[in-house]
Amino acid sequence: MVACGFTMLFIFAMSFYYCATRVADQKRWLMRLAVWSIPLPWIAAETGWFVAEYGRQPWTIAGVLPTHLSVSSISSGQLWFSLSGFALFYTVLLVIELYLMFKYVRLGPSSLHTGRYHLETHH
Repeated sequence: MVACGFTMLFIFAMSFYYCATRVADQKRWLMRLAVWSIPLPWIAAETGWFVAEYGRQPWTIAGVLPTHLSVSSISSGQLWFSLSGFALFYTVLLVIELYLMFKYVRLGPSSLHTGRYHLETHH
């Protein structure tokens, strides 16, 4: 979890620096690293949960942490409502993301109007 966080911080810092110096498009290693790091936030969240749960277990078994403090106090209805809410929210975000990605892929790079692409029309 911590390694994922520092890796994401490194990628952000390098991206910011290279964008500020206007050479980010020349750094293919950074572009590849950014693509390969897309799952890092999910991995960080999952490993954080894993560490929290496994870190709590020995204290409960040894009797140091009372069982009522180491288990959740929410009902199954609240759990399903929360889980459904997260699933709905992230599904909406997925639909929006896919819409935007397909929209801009169809428009192509010339829609950026940077002057670097031969398909751009000069007005």
